[in-house]
Amino acid sequence: MSQINLIMTKRSVFLVWIFSLFFCNNNLVAQESTEKEFVITGSPIITVFANYHAGFGANNDISGFELTRAYLGYQFKLSPTLSGKAVLDAAVSPIEEHLASQKREVYLKNAMLTWKDKGFIVNGGLTSLYQFNLQEKFWGYRYIAPSFQDLYKMGPSADLGITIEYQFIPWLSADFSFTNGEGYRYLNTDNKYRYALGLTLQPFKNFTFRAYGDIYQQSGQDEEQRTLAFFAGYKTDYFSLGAEYNYQENNKWKTGNNYSGYSVYTTVPVNKKWKVFGRYDNIDSNNSNDKSWISFTGEMMIAGIEYQPIKQLKIAPNYKYVKDFDTQLLTHDSFHTVYLNVLFNW
Repeated sequence: MSQINLIMTKRSVFLVWIFSLFFCNNNLVAQESTEKEFVITGSPIITVFANYHAGFGANNDISGFELTRAYLGYQFKLSPTLSGKAVLDAAVSPIEEHLASQKREVYLKNAMLTWKDKGFIVNGGLTSLYQFNLQEKFWGYRYIAPSFQDLYKMGPSADLGITIEYQFIPWLSADFSFTNGEGYRYLNTDNKYRYALGLTLQPFKNFTFRAYGDIYQQSGQDEEQRTLAFFAGYKTDYFSLGAEYNYQENNKWKTGNNYSGYSVYTTVPVNKKWKVFGRYDNIDSNNSNDKSWISFTGEMMIAGIEYQPIKQLKIAPNYKYVKDFDTQLLTHDSFHTVYLNVLFNW
């Protein structure tokens, strides 16, 4: 009897061992197949902004070719939830952007990782910001003119820090960012921080509303720089119409250095390759006693057409009118200019 029990015990151990081996092997195969299902991918980023422009009327002495910006980088996906990118930005120096002879400066604009899962999007590093991201996409012609907040220096498009976005329900999302506040051109550790919060709503089809606010603090400064922005847009297959209002208080932490304004823009697709677009900006600043402050006062109008022969290329002849706009190096009553803008995007 003991022999029979011994034989049965050995058989049981043997069966358990076979079953365990089979089960573990299946787990390993399943794990390997799951890992093999995802393939790490990557692609280059190449974007170039160029134009030819000529003034007319009282401004007929203004003309020339420009290469205003070039992005060169690489984007990659490491897993179903983790991705990243690194991008160099070669652009005209802000100090020389109104000079006839311009130099290019090269900056690292993005060096970031992105985690996306379960309604969350978390970006870390030298990351793009949500400040005017939605408005810029809705306007859609960054290669012709930056969006309002970007053009009038209300805040940077990228910065060193962390951004978090969460989709609560299909029509409501919120985003938060904690950054240095100085943008990607200046990566100083000087105890300056910008805290920003945005809310995006899509209460019904084709309509989007966004509210945004930030506080920019610097150690030793009594004042905080504060920004508020509101956007509303309606977009269909036949036309798009967007409007935004922006306000900044205590620019560069100086009491009373305030300015505000609005921008309205529209696009009407004619067919798959042709679009008609227009935009109007109006900006006003208070009469500050700070003589070192560069004020913004005036209006701008853009009207043109865009032709896209292939996915990677856009060509846009357009007219630009600028009135009573004070800039860092140039003050003028009005400018009438025609442009031929070109975007190459790979």
